[in-house]
Amino acid sequence: MIQTAGDQAFWFVVISVCLGACFVWAFWEIEQARRHRQHRREFVRDARRSIVPGH
Repeated sequence: MIQTAGDQAFWFVVISVCLGACFVWAFWEIEQARRHRQHRREFVRDARRSIVPGH
């Protein structure tokens, strides 16, 4: 099966778009996890402050 340059260019664009979308999704998930951890740390810190006597 012989592919033309147009076919190769099309598949190159399709693969590039898919890889780009995967990278964006991965960075988005990493950022969401970082924000979640940060909010959880703040929540735990505030909860501990409310338990400590004298505060």
